[in-house]
Amino acid sequence: MKRTIVLVLLCAVCLTGCGGVWMNADYSRLLDQTAALSGQTALRAKAGQLDPNEMAAALAAQADVWNKFVAAREGTAR
Repeated sequence: MKRTIVLVLLCAVCLTGCGGVWMNADYSRLLDQTAALSGQTALRAKAGQLDPNEMAAALAAQADVWNKFVAAREGTAR
């Protein structure tokens, strides 16, 4: 009986997954800012309001932010 209860509890935990991502205030703010900037950049690019240099700069800046998140996940953030 104990084994059955333990098995049921383990299955319930596995099926629920995680409840979200926890991050500090700096990373949360960075994520919000980057999401907003990415949206605005995409709208301007679709409207033809960005030249190729601006598009390249925007993509490079966004890649830098994503790399910061990867570094934080890997524990190598500076």
